[in-house]
Amino acid sequence: MDKTILFLIGTLLLCSHALAGECTIKDAEAAEQAVDHLTSWQALNDNFTRFYQCDEGSIAEGNSEAVIRLLVDKWEALPKLSVLTRQNAAFETWVLSHIDSTLDSGDLQTAVNLATSQCPASESALCQKIVKAAQAAIHESNS
Repeated sequence: MDKTILFLIGTLLLCSHALAGECTIKDAEAAEQAVDHLTSWQALNDNFTRFYQCDEGSIAEGNSEAVIRLLVDKWEALPKLSVLTRQNAAFETWVLSHIDSTLDSGDLQTAVNLATSQCPASESALCQKIVKAAQAAIHESNS
């Protein structure tokens, strides 16, 4: 029951955020430049908050690459992601949506391996979601 409510709240936040504004040319240019500097979960969260309305095309692909790089290259920072997603369910939904079939299947498999073999006990729910998203992306890219 609690997970359903959390999902609904996250979905509502995403929808209301999407309705909050359109991506201006200035926003798109800033979002495109910001993608190259998304080297921490906090930076990614800040980018999500500031440029959510611009999350499509090459910007979305850059966000996806930033998500997988953080998972694969900075797995030890997972607890920070967990803190941020507990504060903002919409951010969790967004992060998981960026574990997608545009990513390298080797990186996706590494994320699965890390989430199954090196998941901190306190983060098991988040790790399960990461595994599910990565496996779905692998399956989609193989189809």
